[in-house]
Amino acid sequence: MSNYTAASAYPWKTALKQYRMLAAEAGPAPADGWNRERKLALVQQIVHAYKKVQDHDGAIIDPYSGAERYYSTPAYAMAAAVLVDAGQLELLDSAAAALSHSIDAVVKGSAPDHHPDFYPVLMMRAYMLLKSHRPEQAAIWAEALRTIDPEEDYVFTMTKMNNANRMINWNAIMISGEYLRWREQLASVNTAWMDRYLEAYHLPRFTALGLYQDGPLDRPNSPFSYDIATRYHLGVMLDAGYEGAVADALRDRLRDGAFSSLLMLSPLGEIPPRGRSSQHQWNEAAAAYVCSLHAALASEAGDSVMAGAFARAANRCFEAVERWLMPDGRLKIVRNEYAPEQRHGYEIYTNHTCYNLWTAAALAHACLRDPGESIIPAYLPSEIGDRVLQTDGWFETVLASVPGQQIVLHTALNDPYTIPGMVRIQQAGLPGLIGPSAAGHAQAGFTEFAEGVVQPLSYCPAWMTPDGVWHSLAQGIPSGSDYDRDAGIDPACGGGSIVYEAEAPIAAAENESGNKLNKAMAGSGVKAVESAGQNAFQITWKGHFSGISAVRGRYVQRADELIVTYEFEGRIEAAGALIPLMYSDGQEQAVVTHTERSVRTAYRGAYVESEACNPGVNVKLDPQAVASRNGLLKQARMEAYGAQQLTFTVRLGSM
Repeated sequence: MSNYTAASAYPWKTALKQYRMLAAEAGPAPADGWNRERKLALVQQIVHAYKKVQDHDGAIIDPYSGAERYYSTPAYAMAAAVLVDAGQLELLDSAAAALSHSIDAVVKGSAPDHHPDFYPVLMMRAYMLLKSHRPEQAAIWAEALRTIDPEEDYVFTMTKMNNANRMINWNAIMISGEYLRWREQLASVNTAWMDRYLEAYHLPRFTALGLYQDGPLDRPNSPFSYDIATRYHLGVMLDAGYEGAVADALRDRLRDGAFSSLLMLSPLGEIPPRGRSSQHQWNEAAAAYVCSLHAALASEAGDSVMAGAFARAANRCFEAVERWLMPDGRLKIVRNEYAPEQRHGYEIYTNHTCYNLWTAAALAHACLRDPGESIIPAYLPSEIGDRVLQTDGWFETVLASVPGQQIVLHTALNDPYTIPGMVRIQQAGLPGLIGPSAAGHAQAGFTEFAEGVVQPLSYCPAWMTPDGVWHSLAQGIPSGSDYDRDAGIDPACGGGSIVYEAEAPIAAAENESGNKLNKAMAGSGVKAVESAGQNAFQITWKGHFSGISAVRGRYVQRADELIVTYEFEGRIEAAGALIPLMYSDGQEQAVVTHTERSVRTAYRGAYVESEACNPGVNVKLDPQAVASRNGLLKQARMEAYGAQQLTFTVRLGSM
């Protein structure tokens, strides 16, 4: 069997190799019920929901603002065109009208909200799929498309901005569509101008892990959402046949990035949270395309294990999106149950209609690249084995998984939008939000909340200084400058550093833990094992904290419990730990209870319980609700007076 694998210098090569061996030994994963027909049906539900708000000019009108917004219309045209191509000819007139309107918007400079850069890949794919159905109209489309001048008709170009730091995801997304226009012989210049942008401004943004660092070149803020979105679009471009000057380098980076996405995907099919646009449904829709593409590429290379892994990952991404489908066919575009008009967890630029349809378009692209049912699914990395992964570049994230459970920690000390500490726990068979699934913010940044106080909150160390004041790692270190949500923060600002240390592999846990794992994973599709392994690692944060010079977190992750120890360097009156508790998703409220030593939240048939191991610990529950993307959190604080360290356990399960 051939190997579809990463470059020799890939930082997670050992983890990837170990996973491959485990997946091969484990054999096929159980069927998950996903096929191309079900995927198209999901796209169809979203498209039909928005066909109802298409006006006589072909534009899709957002029902909440009463106007066409962003790139809703070309996204609709593309998704509807994929359905037409699949035989749903009743959508032909609607898709064609949306495409005509979209082309006119770019040619006339009238794209809503000044977002023409997102149009070309959507309208070109729609054109390619619809032209055979409407040859006469296609000639009119082609004539208009030939008039586009990329440097003048789009926004994020050097001609318009003359600023290398602004050549971000917008520019890459635009280029992916412009390549399709060139491939269709509708552009007058060759791909050399694309090569220059890709080589000068986009290849330098990739880390050794193949992750795309969005934001200014000198201090990228690196949201995982714009990493996956950019790789999705560049993948479309490469898959369409791009062979320009940087094609080989780009191909290597996108392949390595796909392996990183596979290794980072949670057992529930979600990418890690970090930065703006986190937990929007289009994150996983973009990941669905990336995984679908690389499932097909691995299959073509003769690697059945990696083809099966990527195929299962793509299915999990579809499932992660479908979970938030509303009865009328629209999606809750951010992972909470608030009504769309409340905009809870939305960014200032988030639009319900646009992000429903962009999600549909990305899923439609994944359907076009669906690897087929002949591929035998393999277990995901988060379903078998145990591993701890530290991201590179500016992503500042550590991910650890044992079979069926993943934890995510952020290490940045001075970014009020991405706070340090453990921010997510997800476990197969349990609600995705129970862990919880997102932290609080020090500043709202781009994000809007319908209710709840904005304050930093994660599983993290807390301590009382001799003056009687409590502090926490979530507060980070002041950067010494005003926070710029667009530019982000240089990690060097304010000082501080982190040291990550992996501990030696630990023998498999006792049979009791293995039996608990088997019981917990029953019916979840996760590989049951006779005994469960564990991860052990520690992170030391150093810097100008109030009253201390450093704090160390040691994490032992087992199948049935997570054991966390915080140790403080400095003079303190009490050691503590902040515990975030899922409280409300906007529809259902959790039941939060606590004793002197423990605190528990019960939500949608599941629970998370944290219990102190130190003697004499008190648990204080703050009545204030804290805003998060997923709804509301509550904050508990464990307090151990006269101690320099604190240990507690976290257990999750079904009720």
